[in-house]
Amino acid sequence: MNFAASRTWAGIGFILLFLTNAGLVITGLIFDNLWCTLSGMLLALTQFWLQERMLQKQNALAGHPLLSDADLRMVIGRSQTLVPFNHTPSGESVFGAGYRSVQCCDTNLQITGNMLFTEIGVGNCRMPYRMNLLNIGLLNTAIPDKPSLLALSRSAKASDCAVNTGTVGIVPELLRGGSDLVWRMDRMEPYYRNPDGTFNEVVFRKAATRPYIKMIEVKLKEAHFSPDVLEVSLNCLITFLERIKVLSGGKPTGVCLSVADQGLVARLCHVMAANVVYLDFVTIESASGDKDVTALFAAVNAARLSIDEQALPTRVIASGNLAKERDILQVIGHGAHACYSVRPFQVALSAARGLIKTTTNSKVAAVTAFHQNTMAATMRLITACAAEPQTKVEEASINAAN
Repeated sequence: MNFAASRTWAGIGFILLFLTNAGLVITGLIFDNLWCTLSGMLLALTQFWLQERMLQKQNALAGHPLLSDADLRMVIGRSQTLVPFNHTPSGESVFGAGYRSVQCCDTNLQITGNMLFTEIGVGNCRMPYRMNLLNIGLLNTAIPDKPSLLALSRSAKASDCAVNTGTVGIVPELLRGGSDLVWRMDRMEPYYRNPDGTFNEVVFRKAATRPYIKMIEVKLKEAHFSPDVLEVSLNCLITFLERIKVLSGGKPTGVCLSVADQGLVARLCHVMAANVVYLDFVTIESASGDKDVTALFAAVNAARLSIDEQALPTRVIASGNLAKERDILQVIGHGAHACYSVRPFQVALSAARGLIKTTTNSKVAAVTAFHQNTMAATMRLITACAAEPQTKVEEASINAAN
């Protein structure tokens, strides 16, 4: 990204400010003027503060090359100021009184106040989870520092959304924040295996029944279930996931697949239909280096078609770099019921402001502001699409192309 112009003007400004500081201090020392010396010191502190703020913003921009310049600046802007929803009485929905749900193509979203949710959990799921439309996903390539993890968890609790643990797993910082957690587990993780390699149900039950874990997803790769292998392995997988649901006390259980492994969804759907055992959800995840969300839309649409073909009650969750309301509604239009935004929340963390340096509280404020501002923009776009013919809504096309 090119910051040459902004850095040039900022550099000139800092040089002039430094010369002014030096002139005041020298003048104060020569003429024994205390006020000049104090003024120079005060300007020096101001220069240090301004430079720190500028570096924070540039680091937020330069540290996330997979987002466009426009998306980066939009995320930073929405992270700075919390814009309230439409001027409605407390607790009243922006959609007006009496509305309980909104239909986005084939996806039905429940309205609670000024938030949108979908319920995940079918069959013998005794603890279905009401999931926010927009949730926080963690990077699989880099683990945030402990204060950032704590800030994400606290912000998720304030915004009534969930945090997907990703490869980070269940760590103390996420627990201290008090948010709802979607636990991504590795089915071959040694900690939950006996010495002979069998699954340790006692240890898993102790972890899975903890109240802060709301859903459980297992990361899969299509290479582990190649087409030349009999579907017996997929049958065993479905049985294993159903057993996980029972051990967890009936919490929603599903799988996570990358965009490249979307072909496995159709095979899973056939196995579920044949065994009359259903996954509660399937998460479709963008590749870590994928800048374009178009591939995610196509993969979500393919997963939805496979699920609809077998008439399954399984939900679809999208995970990727969804930064703006148009992205969110497009992925919903392609068949997702909820989504995780990954890098935009990392940008919001980087854009947090502090008096001298960023603190956990300032990070919480930035992430919360981004989430709530994005949800407000999403609702405005939904109401615009409902009020006007779709051809007149220029911001986004919600309907998916089958």
